[in-house]
Amino acid sequence: MNAQVANLKAYLLQHYPAEEWPTLLEQAESWAASRPLEGLNILDATPIFHNTLAKYLALLSAGAAVFLPHKPILCDPAALRLAESFGIRRAEKSRTDFDIILDCAGQFNRLHPRLGFCELTRSGVSRLERVHHPVFVADAGRIKRIETSLGTGHSFFCALEKLGYKDLAGKALVVVGYGKVGRGVVNYALDRRMRVTVADIRDVREELPESVRYVGMDDSAALTAAITRSWCTVTCSGKINALRRRIDASAVHNSPALLANLGVEDEFGADIAPERVLNRKAPLNFILEEPTAMCFIETTMALHNACALELLTADLPHRLMPPPPDVEERLLHIAATRGHIGPAINSL
Repeated sequence: MNAQVANLKAYLLQHYPAEEWPTLLEQAESWAASRPLEGLNILDATPIFHNTLAKYLALLSAGAAVFLPHKPILCDPAALRLAESFGIRRAEKSRTDFDIILDCAGQFNRLHPRLGFCELTRSGVSRLERVHHPVFVADAGRIKRIETSLGTGHSFFCALEKLGYKDLAGKALVVVGYGKVGRGVVNYALDRRMRVTVADIRDVREELPESVRYVGMDDSAALTAAITRSWCTVTCSGKINALRRRIDASAVHNSPALLANLGVEDEFGADIAPERVLNRKAPLNFILEEPTAMCFIETTMALHNACALELLTADLPHRLMPPPPDVEERLLHIAATRGHIGPAINSL
């Protein structure tokens, strides 16, 4: 282990107990011995926050040269400076000679890595489905639910608390979208004894907890009424313009309801002004120093890393692929048995 890697590991252990990042720590320690990525150039486009340093540690321990995007799409400048202080470099804008690209949102789909891509998010799938390379999609497995169902819901309420909203019992919350993120938000809201309504394009009434109301997104009047009477409405459908032309935008704009978004895209649409939505329509949890706490995101980052090793396999098909089940199960076992959120993981 070189001095920079050793210093980075020591720094991380000072800031995060081992039980907050068991899978990345295990990767770093086991890969330091086997060096499976020795000599490979890897471009890692994961959003750069303080806890992302642990992801880089595992890759560096495996022998890879890790490069960051010249212009990261999501980045805490302080975390970027810290990464650079540990010798992790930004790639020159013109550099293209990467062996593997650990992509996020398919932003590097025009490059041609020698071995292929690993994509972090569902939003990147459409951009990578036509590339002539093997592509593993970390979002396609069970592990991503730790981040989305547990982590994003937790972060949403941490962000509200940061803004001064703490005593939420009895307040009305509308959750737009009942996918992985929406389910997490609903569960955390019920823990806080909020009155919850779910809006979805599908009829999800049979899937909802008993106390949760449902409104169909095709019923504009009912949806508008639910939002304008809410204390807060949060969008988490994952669909751009999810509410456009489905609500009376003027009534929503003039209502006292707080509006928030947890999606990467603008789910409210152009008829709702950015200044009317908390954090100007950007995901509300991105007002936090770490948008998703280490314990909820580290297994996703470990899976993203692990897919890089799968690209070393010869004769992979040039198409989108889910993570191998055995890889995912091994990481889940480590997270569930060594991490402090093990019981929550087992409930997914």
